[in-house]
Amino acid sequence: MIGELAVFYLFLGGTGAGAIAACALADLLFVRRSFGTSGHVHTPSVDPAIRTIDYGYVIGLILLVMGIACLILDLGRADRVLSLFLSPTFSVMSVGAYVLLLLLIVGAFLTLTSLLYLPQISRGLVSAVEIAATILGVAAMVYTGLLLATTGGVALWWSPFLPLLFLFSSASSGIAVVLIVSVLAGGDRRTAQPTALRRHLIRADVVIIILEALCAAAYVWESLRDPNPGTAAGIHLLLQGRAALAWWLGFGVCGLLIPLAAESVAIGTRAPVLAAVALAAVLVLVGAFCLRWSIVDAGVLREAVLEEPGYEYPFWN
Repeated sequence: MIGELAVFYLFLGGTGAGAIAACALADLLFVRRSFGTSGHVHTPSVDPAIRTIDYGYVIGLILLVMGIACLILDLGRADRVLSLFLSPTFSVMSVGAYVLLLLLIVGAFLTLTSLLYLPQISRGLVSAVEIAATILGVAAMVYTGLLLATTGGVALWWSPFLPLLFLFSSASSGIAVVLIVSVLAGGDRRTAQPTALRRHLIRADVVIIILEALCAAAYVWESLRDPNPGTAAGIHLLLQGRAALAWWLGFGVCGLLIPLAAESVAIGTRAPVLAAVALAAVLVLVGAFCLRWSIVDAGVLREAVLEEPGYEYPFWN
């Protein structure tokens, strides 16, 4: 059964994957920093936009490593981890393990190429790895939801909306990490690029938060209509029981409403207040953790509820 360490994995792993994917996509589409012989510096650039990508990779990689460590500790035995690679199967757990390993490798590569001057590394090679990092990051974010959705015995988690909800939440959390880094990176009067990058990140986060809210509503709506008594017991705990405070206040208010309002205002202003942007980003992270905690708490450690006779299990069970 899912434990507390797994909850931290769902948060840290998803946020780390989201931060790496956000940095990779931001560099591909907007920053396009130089590599190879045209890369002039041996340390993170003085350009705040590039510095945001540099340190965004670092923090994203650290979060991903911490998340993977929590998952390994939650498994409890080293042989279980090794069996995922030595005896691979086409299960969600096995495929997810390889996705995390590959993302860890490409994330480490992008971090090193960002921080070090490596003349043999070309812009084309970095772009190819960034595309791979984006795809693997999305897969890792979806996997955090699939890990719950494919867990037997908890009907509340058997929803196709749960992996999508965790995808949007992880993507928003990853962008929040990069936004915090961009605020700490400061500005440069010689270029408008940092402001442009921050605006792109804020716009993207607004869209993702809206999709996340819609997905959360669809998840609740489907769970309320599910005839399974296990789902009914779980959704009651989520909406009205012990997990309700984390769901409504932590996730709904702190993770969705306040950041959406603050970032929507920031889009319409010429010079967004950095303190407001940073606060919204922090609240996104608080909401992301509360989302995972509340859904897990509503699904586990409750009295057993017998499944309704004739209930059809989801296709993945």
